[in-house]
Amino acid sequence: MKKNSAARIATIGIMSALATGLMFLEFPIFPSVNFLKFDPSDILPLLAGFIFGPIDGILVLLIKDILFYLLKSGDIVGIMMNFAAGVSFLLPVIYIYRIRENRVFEIIGYVVGVLVVSGVMTVLNMVVVPFYWKIPLKETLKYLPYIAGFNAIKFSIVAVVTGLIRKRIERIFE
Repeated sequence: MKKNSAARIATIGIMSALATGLMFLEFPIFPSVNFLKFDPSDILPLLAGFIFGPIDGILVLLIKDILFYLLKSGDIVGIMMNFAAGVSFLLPVIYIYRIRENRVFEIIGYVVGVLVVSGVMTVLNMVVVPFYWKIPLKETLKYLPYIAGFNAIKFSIVAVVTGLIRKRIERIFE
């Protein structure tokens, strides 16, 4: 598929719409902190990143987050955090895979991506949560193991599912 083709743009739009729909399939991983909800929507931006490149993957992330914000959430902070998580996972995965496009580098990318997103979101939550919830940092610290664990679990699931379907989906675009 050509880099600037109408089919590519249409595919990015379709992937964004599907990812938005997948954001509605959410459930808490840890019932005691039910504000951290898993949804499978980051699979499609990651696929777009593999197929078209990291910028297009980020574009799918951005569109799905804007659409979800407008359709359901109304929570700009939550959407910005979702976007930050998606970008901090997607970029290491795609760039490591592009070093040597094989299964080993794909798996290394997933592992590094999970570690990066878990670390980035833990630090980002230490900064954002005290201001957003208007609670002391000390109170925020009790949520950090859940936040790190949530991101590790969520993006591990995204990695496994993407790893299982990526080749089949890429064949469609050859």
